[in-house]
Amino acid sequence: MVTAVGFDLDGTLFDDRQYVRAGLKAAARALESRTGVDAREDLLKAYFRRDIREGTFDHVLDARDLSPDLVPELVAAYHDHDDDLVAYPETVPVLESLDDYRLGLLTGGTNGGEKLERLAIASYFDAVVVTADGDATKRDPEPFRELCDALDVEPSEMAYVGDRPELDFARPNDLGMYTVRVMKGQYADVAPESDPEEPDATIDSLAALPGLLRRRASPE
Repeated sequence: MVTAVGFDLDGTLFDDRQYVRAGLKAAARALESRTGVDAREDLLKAYFRRDIREGTFDHVLDARDLSPDLVPELVAAYHDHDDDLVAYPETVPVLESLDDYRLGLLTGGTNGGEKLERLAIASYFDAVVVTADGDATKRDPEPFRELCDALDVEPSEMAYVGDRPELDFARPNDLGMYTVRVMKGQYADVAPESDPEEPDATIDSLAALPGLLRRRASPE
C-alpha cells in the first residue's frame, strides 16, 4: 500500500524550460561582458530549436571560435540567475490534496532547494534530497533509499513521480516503488530506451495523480 509519494522537480512540478531559458540568457550576458560577443540567440536556438541539451556552451563557443575555457564561467552564470519560477497550475492543488500521504522530493538538479523556495512549494514536503549536493546521482539507488529512510517508509510503500525515463524510473523500479510518469515538459516525447525505464503508469497531467493513487488503493 502506498503511504508516501516522492516527486522529481524539474519538468514534473514546474516547466524547467523557464529555468533553462533564464539561465542561457544569464550566460549570454556573462559571455558578452567577457568577450563582447552577443551569443544569446545562438544559445537559445542551440538548446530549444536544435535540441543540443548537452554541451550547449561548448557547441556555441566552438561555432563562435571562442575558447572552451569559458565554459565554467558560463555554467556558473547559468545557475546563478534568480529569475522568478512558476509551478504548473495544478502543482499546488495536487500537493494539497495529498495530505493523507507523506511527501518527499528527490531532484538531481542544481539549486534544487533554491528552486523549491522560488516556486513557493518547499513547505509541502516532509523530506527533500538533492543529489547535486552529494556524491550519488539518480542513476544510483542510494538517493531513493535515502528519501525512503527520511520518510520512514519501505520502497514498496512509495510512489515516485517523474517525467524523464532516462533518470526517473529505472532505480525506483528496481527498488519496488510504484512509478508514475507525467507526460509534460521537454521530455514528453522521449521514449524509454529499455524495460527498466518503463514506468508503471503514465498520466497526461499531475492533476490525474490523486485519482490514480485512489484507484490503485481501491481497485474495482
